[in-house]
Amino acid sequence: MKQYFKHYAESELGEGTAYMEITDGWPSRQIEVYGETWRWGDDAHNKHLADQPFEVLELGEEHEISVEEFERAWLEALKRCPPSS
Repeated sequence: MKQYFKHYAESELGEGTAYMEITDGWPSRQIEVYGETWRWGDDAHNKHLADQPFEVLELGEEHEISVEEFERAWLEALKRCPPSS
């Protein structure tokens, strides 16, 4: 089962927004947006993919989004940062 979330994020790049796809309790795709800087991760490109199970990520119903909203952000992330091998 897949679930989709959007939440506040903070990193060395400042404050931003993170989008996550959770598959069977684990992050499977993730997008982070910090102003004009976008980065993403998936199973094949896991540098920017959370490595903790869903239950410790402190995401609740208030963070859930639709698959369509996630996919729009995913396509934008891939457009801005094409995958490298």
